[in-house]
Amino acid sequence: MNKNILNTTLTAVLFFILFSSASGYEKKHTANEQKIEKFRAHREVERLQKENHKKINLIEIISKNFGYASYEKLKKDYWTARILVSKKQIIQAKEAFEKNKKDIDDALKIISNDYQKATLEMLDECINKLNEFEFATNINTNYQTRKKIFRLRNRIRIASQQYDSAYEASSNQVYISSISLYRNAKSYAINIIRDLAEPEERKRIDEKFKIHIVDNRNGIFKKS
Repeated sequence: MNKNILNTTLTAVLFFILFSSASGYEKKHTANEQKIEKFRAHREVERLQKENHKKINLIEIISKNFGYASYEKLKKDYWTARILVSKKQIIQAKEAFEKNKKDIDDALKIISNDYQKATLEMLDECINKLNEFEFATNINTNYQTRKKIFRLRNRIRIASQQYDSAYEASSNQVYISSISLYRNAKSYAINIIRDLAEPEERKRIDEKFKIHIVDNRNGIFKKS
């Protein structure tokens, strides 16, 4: 056989072997990458399913108490993502859950900001009521009155600390903690306002804050 023809044939065979091997490696490498991506997506889906569901449950309670309209869409989008999981479309499910999480956090941010305003108003009312009480009793302050003032000031301090912690949590986008802390602060504030009121005024105070009182316990206010 001609030497040139032999060299050409060997080169062609070698090129075919190398090309086939590289092509097989690329396909195997791509398949492995897809498996890894799907595995990671599956873990993320499991995490987001739990977290999103917990947050939606909280938003549902708050929506029923204070009338936020976003709840139904958040719930619908969540279940759409769950259907993708059941169809084993994990990558698409991950994307749907991530979008759902963003929308949930946007809703929680609005709620947290509203709680912040409501809490601040209650704390201001506490301070004003306590100042009025101190001024009214300043002329003849006995031991029991001084003790009550000291106790109330301490409770306002605790409520203010809860408010500050809630504000910090909200700034750090930890909205579940923020809402919980604002609720604690509101509970303190409402009880302080009641303690500073005359007995006949307490029914009016309970009526004014009736939804907040139930919501602070993570309950749903039932309209009569």
